[in-house]
Amino acid sequence: MDNGLFISFLTQCWRWSVFLMFPLLVALYSQLLGLPLADFDNGVNQHKWLITLLYLLYVLLWLRFNRRVTALLEQRRK
Repeated sequence: MDNGLFISFLTQCWRWSVFLMFPLLVALYSQLLGLPLADFDNGVNQHKWLITLLYLLYVLLWLRFNRRVTALLEQRRK
């Protein structure tokens, strides 16, 4: 079985995760606290700062592990 298509899919998911993580974090944060998105948008800045810091932490981790993950996926492709 050729894993090339699956590996390509995983590679694209890894790349797009940087862009999709912010809305996912907002939705998860809203669900975990039981806070409607409308209240979150008009709410306290503390929530917004926490979401922003969590996203920046994810981006830093993504940047740190990007080379390793990409190399691992390319190695699996061969």
